[in-house]
Amino acid sequence: MAFLSVKEKMNPNKILVIITNENQISICKKASVPNFLFPLKDFAVGFETTFSLNEIEEGYLLINRILDTKAYQELKMLLKNLKDQIKGIVFEDFGIIKLAQELNLKQELILYQTHFGTNSKSINANLKFVDSQVISTDITREEINDILNAAIKPLVYVLYGLIPVMYSRRTLLTNFEETFKTDKETQVMLEEVVSKKRFQAIENEYGTILYHDKFLNGQIEAHTAKIKFYLLNTLGLSSEDFEKVLNDYLNQEKKLEAQEDQGFLETKTIYRLKEESRD
Repeated sequence: MAFLSVKEKMNPNKILVIITNENQISICKKASVPNFLFPLKDFAVGFETTFSLNEIEEGYLLINRILDTKAYQELKMLLKNLKDQIKGIVFEDFGIIKLAQELNLKQELILYQTHFGTNSKSINANLKFVDSQVISTDITREEINDILNAAIKPLVYVLYGLIPVMYSRRTLLTNFEETFKTDKETQVMLEEVVSKKRFQAIENEYGTILYHDKFLNGQIEAHTAKIKFYLLNTLGLSSEDFEKVLNDYLNQEKKLEAQEDQGFLETKTIYRLKEESRD
C-alpha cells in the first residue's frame, strides 16, 4: 500500500474544508482546493455561522443535527429539488439515508458520527448504504491504518480542527443562564473542575456542542488511495491562520503548534475496565 511521502505535496482535490466564513472560499480557490463543506442553516449544530441552501453555489452540505419527525419532513421539503451543484451530504442522522432514497438523490452520502467509525466491521457495514464515512478521531494511527487497509470504499480522514467531544439536543447554555441568572451567551469556554480540561461550548436553538479546546493536528503518513478526503475544520481559525494551516498541509510542512495536539493518535482510549477479582 502506497504511503504519502512527507516530501510529496498533497493533492488539493483531496481536501474537504468546512466553511465557517465566506473569506475562506477565496482562500481555498487561491490554493486550488475545490471541495467546500457548508453547515446547513437550521440543520447544523456547533457552528456560529451556517448557510442557507440559496447561499451555497456549489459544494457539500453538512447536516449534523439529530432529526425528529418534524425536522425530517422540513429537510425533505428543502432537499426535494436539490441542484446538481450540490455534490453531496455529510450527515450524522441515519435517517438521511432513507430521506435520500425517498427523494432519489444522486448526491454522495458521507456518514460523519464523531464517536463511531472506530472499527472496520461497522464501517464496512455502513458503506453498503453510503459512499464514504469519516473515521473516528477517538482511535490511534495504527487502528486507523487497519481500518483503511480493510475498507471496501475510500474513507474521510479528519486532518485538522476543533473536535466535538459531546453533542446534546438541549440548549445547555440557555438552561444554565435561566437557572443561575447569568448573562446569555451562545459561545463559552468551560473548564471541568477535577481534570481542569477546557471545552469550547457553542449553542443554537437545536442544541449544544462541546469541543476539545485544542486543534487536532492529525497529519499521518496515510493510504492516499484509501482516503477520499482529508477533512479540515476551520471553526475558531482567523482567515490568516486558516490560510497558513491550509498551505502548510498542502506543502507537507505542517508542524505541531502550541495550540494543537494529536488527539488519540498516540494514546489508546479505554474500551473496558478490568474486572476486579471477587472472593
